[in-house]
Amino acid sequence: MYRVFFVVLLLIVSQTASLAVNAEEKSNKTIMVSLHPLALLVKSAWPEVNVVALMSPNQSPHDFSLKPSDIQRISDADGIVWSGKDFEPYLSDIVQGKSHLDLSTTLDFHHHDEHFHDHHDEESATVHDPHFWLNPLAIEPILNAIADRFQLSHGAQFRNQYQQWLAKARNTLADKADVGFVSFHDAFVDWNEYFELKQLEKVTINPEQPVGTRHILEVRKILASGEAACLFVEPQFKVRLVERLTQGLEVKQVNIDPIASEFQVKNANFLQYYDQLLDRFITCFNHN
Repeated sequence: MYRVFFVVLLLIVSQTASLAVNAEEKSNKTIMVSLHPLALLVKSAWPEVNVVALMSPNQSPHDFSLKPSDIQRISDADGIVWSGKDFEPYLSDIVQGKSHLDLSTTLDFHHHDEHFHDHHDEESATVHDPHFWLNPLAIEPILNAIADRFQLSHGAQFRNQYQQWLAKARNTLADKADVGFVSFHDAFVDWNEYFELKQLEKVTINPEQPVGTRHILEVRKILASGEAACLFVEPQFKVRLVERLTQGLEVKQVNIDPIASEFQVKNANFLQYYDQLLDRFITCFNHN
């Protein structure tokens, strides 16, 4: 009888040790995420995983280029999360042969903007919108895809907190559907759609290209009309452009940061970043 008990005890200890090793292996994984705000999301969902961002917190993906040190970091990572060849062509070759997740195959981030195309014939009307961390409906599919690809836990604690945050945000923005505003570009198009917010216009469709004089005059007309509660100003918004848009007008300017440049991945505080965005919209909507 004692022999049987000893064998059973050995089996239990062996299985426990195996589970501990597996957990340690998972926590020792290094997952590189190309975009900083997405890295912040991944770390927030799985604090036990070593998550690093390819881009620095204040780096805009619109003007990023790989350095030799970046290539080495990618090589050292156990897995890569990126946005696909259309948005990040510089990663197309280097991720081959590595465990990687192309989010463009998981999420459809193309939309069509006929209104903007009517006034910007030189630009394509097909918009590649890779700001899927700003789409409240995309968060769960992103987490599902990452968990499946890299064999991670469900991340239940973060998911529960996220659902609570969504309920709070919906309640906070429930009566703001009729309040208009002007954005720098369409980073928040899915955010606006989810919360039923009224973006009157955007300054540019592509931050890499200069804004035409005719469109500046159109935006100024909207701002002069008083229809817009504010003009959202992003970090890459050039001061000279802001001056051209607002000169001689009384326009509330609200700073907003779609790339979470003030937040460090290691702090795993994606929902604090979302809180900051929510606060920026409330600041816009509130009358001074």
